Amino acid sequence: MFFEYYVYYLFYTFLGYPIIIRMAVFSVFVCLIFFVIAFIKILTFGRRYNQKEKLKKRIDDRYGEGIEKIMKAENKYSLSDINDELKSNVRTLKKKEKLAITNRLLKARDEIENHNPFNYKALIDYFELLDYWERQLKTTAVFPRQRALRKLEDLGLEAPGSVISTLLYHRDRYLRKRAHAAYMRFSKNDPYKFFDSDFDKTFNDWDRVEIHEALLLRQKEGLPSFIQWVENSKNVRFQCFLIDEIAFFNQQDGAPFLLNVAKKHVLDLRRHSIDCLGNLKYEEAEKPLIEDYMTQPRVIQKHIVSTTGKLNTGEALPFLELAYRNSHDTENGIVILRAIYNYGEKGRLLFNMLEQRADSDSRMMFQHVSNPLIKFY
Repeated sequence: MFFEYYVYYLFYTFLGYPIIIRMAVFSVFVCLIFFVIAFIKILTFGRRYNQKEKLKKRIDDRYGEGIEKIMKAENKYSLSDINDELKSNVRTLKKKEKLAITNRLLKARDEIENHNPFNYKALIDYFELLDYWERQLKTTAVFPRQRALRKLEDLGLEAPGSVISTLLYHRDRYLRKRAHAAYMRFSKNDPYKFFDSDFDKTFNDWDRVEIHEALLLRQKEGLPSFIQWVENSKNVRFQCFLIDEIAFFNQQDGAPFLLNVAKKHVLDLRRHSIDCLGNLKYEEAEKPLIEDYMTQPRVIQKHIVSTTGKLNTGEALPFLELAYRNSHDTENGIVILRAIYNYGEKGRLLFNMLEQRADSDSRMMFQHVSNPLIKFY
């Protein structure tokens, strides 16, 4: 009763204060709650960080020197040799220790230029990292599965197909996309099937990196022509990525189709297609691109000029000179002059002639092209 009396007393006293004081007290009380929560979070984060750093140092002190010695060695280490060197009871290692050992092994691999790949694989087998991360892939929680898939890829290990197949349509977008990328890396049966659905419902810059890495791994066995997916995809970002990959992997068979794309499609597709034609050195594209130049928006005109310079057929100098004379902004003028400057000996002569005839304001563009160390723009 005593406690209840004072609660009611304080409550009704508070109600008797002016509204501005009540609002101020309430605001202070709310801020105090948020401060306490933030303080607890900071303490918790700091404690976890310190624990992580202590574990990292302990693993480094315990195994770091031995791991580096084994990976630098020219002779091949067997599992018994590794055990004699490291003397670890692997089966007693905890989850956090497995993670720390994985990170230490990856660090050593990245830092040692000519590491012994056989010994690197033997260390993975010795610490039973493949079995550990496969088990993590089978957990129900999303984050451990995400991390397990990433660590398997970082270690250069093939994720088991039976497990990957269960993640291909997972509701978590990040996990699903990583599973798609892993499937593309290792699948022997239709590794490009997700290209038919634009790789995923959403496509971002990180997906570009994932797919490009997977394509690099499959390059030795031969890559399919990407034109089929450029034509049938509904995602412009994915189409632009595939066009860039056509240029990177020098898929000459796609050039005629891309010339049509450069004329008809949305701005981004036209831009990437024109750049791709230049990188593929598809000389047949020069004449139609020049013919379309005057009807194109300025952003496309810049790419046409750049591609003309890359093709360097020896026939486009009159076009480049006319384009320069008709340009009305500095940015386009620099792009055109750079194409002229790099257009062989005749291009350099034309560049010098135009520079001599230029007024004082325009001459700065010529200096910017001939001496790019001068940062005028």
